[in-house]
Amino acid sequence: MKITPTPYYTDFLRYYNLAKKQQELCNTSKNPPYGMTLHPDSKMGDDLMENVELYDVVERKYAGFSQIVNDVFYGWTPEHPYWEKMKAGKITSQRDEVAHNWTGKTSEFYPSEWFYIFILHRVCGSGINYAQKPSGYHNTLLLKLHRANSMDRMVEMVRNEQGTFYTSVGYQFPAFPKPPSGYKRGGDYYLSEYAPRLAKDLFAWLNASKEKRTLREVGKFMLDWNVTNGLRQYHFQYAAVVADIADWFPQYVVRDSMFFYGSNAEQCISYLAKPAEKMKTNEFLDCVMEMACLDTGEVPYNLEDVACDYIRYATNYVRMGEAYNHLDRDKIFNSSKIIHPYGRHRAMLDLGLVKTFNDLNQNFYYDEVIKANNLTPAAYVRLVKTHPDYSDWIDPEIYK
Repeated sequence: MKITPTPYYTDFLRYYNLAKKQQELCNTSKNPPYGMTLHPDSKMGDDLMENVELYDVVERKYAGFSQIVNDVFYGWTPEHPYWEKMKAGKITSQRDEVAHNWTGKTSEFYPSEWFYIFILHRVCGSGINYAQKPSGYHNTLLLKLHRANSMDRMVEMVRNEQGTFYTSVGYQFPAFPKPPSGYKRGGDYYLSEYAPRLAKDLFAWLNASKEKRTLREVGKFMLDWNVTNGLRQYHFQYAAVVADIADWFPQYVVRDSMFFYGSNAEQCISYLAKPAEKMKTNEFLDCVMEMACLDTGEVPYNLEDVACDYIRYATNYVRMGEAYNHLDRDKIFNSSKIIHPYGRHRAMLDLGLVKTFNDLNQNFYYDEVIKANNLTPAAYVRLVKTHPDYSDWIDPEIYK
């Protein structure tokens, strides 16, 4: 093998299996209980997963940033992946409203118009606010866009909208072009003058092909289109659009082809294995991804999102806010036994490296604790192993 798995890899597979189980229990499933189990009642044996509604997905179609897309695409119909919950009334008011409003739009819009919707959703922040429940309906124009009957009308709504429909709470915007006179924001300018042409050109290119395109080919087309049109390349946001096409228009793409890696996914994958020989970065990432796909049976674009979630899980990430301010961050931790040096961990409390994690003015997502104690990751791992309560915990072996 060109790569050697680390102890993180075993823990990543453990996390994947937990998240897959919780997706079936608490998110969505074609079988009873149809995802209707409440997170606190899921009995995962993992306090973080039972208290934070972020780690319950292994298919990005069911992640928080795609929830509203299911509503607008399927409407209030049996094709909706949450139909059993919808029939039983086990849904949020947001889903109730959006799904009813968008019923019938699937066939009303052309694929190019759906591509425009995907682009708008992703470049505006995917409606994400991880401090809220549900997390994927925040500041999004999709709450109103059902009133449009064409792409031209959608653009008109963008230009005339007075409210906020961008969110950066847990997401990021691309570098929009500078708006000329007549536009308030660069995003409005992009969505009015560039995105409609991109959506049409992308559909024409996909529709003209006799064979399905790989996901990376689709992404390259979009990135090259931006360059040709004088825009920066929107890697992060366009990768999400490519995944949307794989989820809602799979007839155009090879769903199990290799995908792109965001920064969180790259970080995660760098933990999972070591190269056994000199390799280029992309070759290494692909080798690890291929190994993980074989061991999970998952496709790369889904597993890339799982990798992003695993990084958050490993650091015991909780986005404090209205939905989670009640949690005691000195007690809610994951069930992993990997000694991870970044983020927020019970061992840091037991070792006296931090007094409390409940200071809402301080985030504990990166290396705040070890830096404050003048520790390196390797020194932290060694220190944890000296504590009797953690003598059987796992040295990740990558910090030596």
